[in-house]
Amino acid sequence: MLKANFAWADVQTRREETLMKKTRKMVAVLLSTVVAIGGLTGCGGGGSSSTIQTNDKGEITELVEAVQPESGEYDPAGAAAYEYFSVQTECYEGFVSYDEDGQIQPAAADHWDVNDEATEYTFYIRDDEKWSDGSDVTSADFENTMKRALNPDNGSWYVDFLFVIKNAQKCFNGECDFSDVGIECIDDKTIKFTLEKPCSYFLDLCKLPTYMPSNCKYARDDNKDWDMNPEQNLGNGPYHLSEHVDGDHVSFEKNEYYRDADKVTVLKITDKFMDDDQAKASAYQTGEINILQGAPSDIAESYEGKDDLRIREVPQTNYILFNINEKPFDDVRVRQAFSLALNRKDIAAVVGTACEPATTFVGKNYKSKTDGTKWSDLQDELLEENLEKAKQLLADAGYPDGKGLPTITYTYPAMSYEANVAQVLQAEWKELGVDVKLEAMEYEVYVDERRSGKLQLARMQWYADYNDPTSWLKLYQTGNAQNDVNWSNADYDKLIEESDKNLDEASRQEQLLAAEKILVSDDTVICPLFSTSNQDLIDSSLTGYYNDGLAYTFWYNAHIKDTK
Repeated sequence: MLKANFAWADVQTRREETLMKKTRKMVAVLLSTVVAIGGLTGCGGGGSSSTIQTNDKGEITELVEAVQPESGEYDPAGAAAYEYFSVQTECYEGFVSYDEDGQIQPAAADHWDVNDEATEYTFYIRDDEKWSDGSDVTSADFENTMKRALNPDNGSWYVDFLFVIKNAQKCFNGECDFSDVGIECIDDKTIKFTLEKPCSYFLDLCKLPTYMPSNCKYARDDNKDWDMNPEQNLGNGPYHLSEHVDGDHVSFEKNEYYRDADKVTVLKITDKFMDDDQAKASAYQTGEINILQGAPSDIAESYEGKDDLRIREVPQTNYILFNINEKPFDDVRVRQAFSLALNRKDIAAVVGTACEPATTFVGKNYKSKTDGTKWSDLQDELLEENLEKAKQLLADAGYPDGKGLPTITYTYPAMSYEANVAQVLQAEWKELGVDVKLEAMEYEVYVDERRSGKLQLARMQWYADYNDPTSWLKLYQTGNAQNDVNWSNADYDKLIEESDKNLDEASRQEQLLAAEKILVSDDTVICPLFSTSNQDLIDSSLTGYYNDGLAYTFWYNAHIKDTK
């Protein structure tokens, strides 16, 4: 049991590390204002200068994308780094996938059954679902990933999303055997899940890496680094791993056994490991790379008006977490005052052009499952700037014009754009009558300090793991490992728990909107600041690719625009 607890702590640590890698890739490159690129003309790798090659069938022979240097593993049971979702989206196919609107559609399973209580899901794997060596994908391959993820020694980043399955968490904690877990391979092409209780978003969870297959022949705990070996890392998606050069690049080639192989028009994709923003920009300009997702604002601006610049909405939220356990933020009036004093338009403006103010925790760009409406348009304005009301609340709490307040410190990860945001916050809280000290910390130290409960005002960020509001809201349920301030609200917990079981999406949405109001407005545990979109540079001749409504782009059906 002790071992399991240590392992779980390690899972959470790795999760934090991954979140920062997400931040560094999706935000530092999105929002940096310090990279100086002189002489960019905006022609990039696109237009007449396109270097993309095609064969006589019109198929693209290779696309090259810049990604952050390696930091994790390719094994879907581990899935410890954001960048490695490129491997999972290119090489692995789960039971389901998302379309361009983020809606569930069949993938490796052509259909599934759900019992009336929504506690049993049976997936039927396609007869023509093949690995890249031509062998059949079986139910045992799916089970293999989950079994290895539930081994605490493997430190799976996404293992907690398996805990909706009966006895999965007990198995992880060493309280029962895997044979007791609600996963049953009925036959080679049929697998059944029995859940602890109804879970209205279970199909969304099935899109995550821990629900993807891994080939039983090679994907074993006693076969170290199989996932980096092109001979052993087989794919059942559009591609398979073809080359891995440590520290330089990873390449994927078309899986000729893929069930929709005729739709794969890009024969090879290469992810080039690059860390320096200026080097990425230069590589794009010269055509060394064809795709630069998440271009820094100043680089993206140099392409304004050009076909290369593509804006991609990403559901995420940047926010402040209050330490509700210590004065003065143990008083909800103080928390509300600090939140209401902020002009979020000013904050968004200093961040960059692909940034919008946020007053909700659920990502501003998240789209409702009922009708596709953006979440921010569904939720009433929770946090409207009101300096006078903020001052009154502070006075009511016993701190008129900030008098009597202890020293207040705002702590943030040591990143360039974070400093700019911090200065705006400091100035606006000054208008409230409060002098706030700014403190930048290296991320590893920052995480430890935040978890220890020592930080008063802590900068946070969250990207959706799956396409549902609970990907955000569950973070602050009682007992959640990410609930660093140990906030507990019975009404909030009840709304989330009831929404899990509610299969009517419209009424479920109302429950989640009500829960969010408790978190953000009534109790003001967090203070949303802004949401960002990706500014991507993509060869201007390229079309046909699609985004899945979260953060991932699928290139397999990309092709060159018809200019005739």
